[in-house]
Formats: sequence, structure tokens, C-alpha cells
Amino acid sequence: MTQAKLKTMTKNEVIDFIRLEKGDLHFDFSGYEIQTGDCTIHNKKVLDVFAKYGLYNYTDYLFLDFYKGVPTLYLRYFQADKNLEFDFGGLTSSEIIYEVFNLTILPFVGGRRRH
Repeated sequence: MTQAKLKTMTKNEVIDFIRLEKGDLHFDFSGYEIQTGDCTIHNKKVLDVFAKYGLYNYTDYLFLDFYKGVPTLYLRYFQADKNLEFDFGGLTSSEIIYEVFNLTILPFVGGRRRH
């Protein structure tokens, strides 16, 4: 799948693609950890499944934080001054990833040079 192809797909088609790509992986919405860092590492692993599609190419940083079931995305676009924050309460793992796509992959062309 390419970024160009994702841009031509409907929302439902993209969400179906996300479901297939992530398989049985889901975010841990609790935010609680038995071992410090476990929840953060797990949730980053879910998001990193989509790194190969350019998810991080448009940001200086991008991460999801979960607190008591409420996911919040923090990001700053590449070479921008503004730190942004988006709450995704009430969404499923696939819907959250779709919203991250809408903020990164889908609206942009090109991206930061990585090679």
C-alpha cells in the first residue's frame, strides 16, 4: 500500500486496511502499567506498524498517551512552532489510527527526506 493509494480510498476502506494491517494488536486504553513503561511501549508498537507508510514523516514528534481510557495524541509538525493535542475519546484503535492518518499521511504530499 502506498500513501498515494491511501489518499484515493474512502474512510471505510482505510479503516478496513488499518484493521487488516494491525491484526490482533489494539491499544491499551487503561494507561496503567504493572511494569513501568509497558503500556507506553505496547501502544507505540501498535502505532509503529504504520511507520512504513510515512506516519512520522511530517512531524518532529508524534505520540499517543492514554489516561483512564482517554487517548490523547500529541504532535508538532515538522519545523513548526506549535505543539498540538487531540483527544480521541470514544474511538476504537482502528478509528484512532485513521484519525492519526488524517493528521499526517493523508493531507500531505512528499514529506521529510529520510534517506
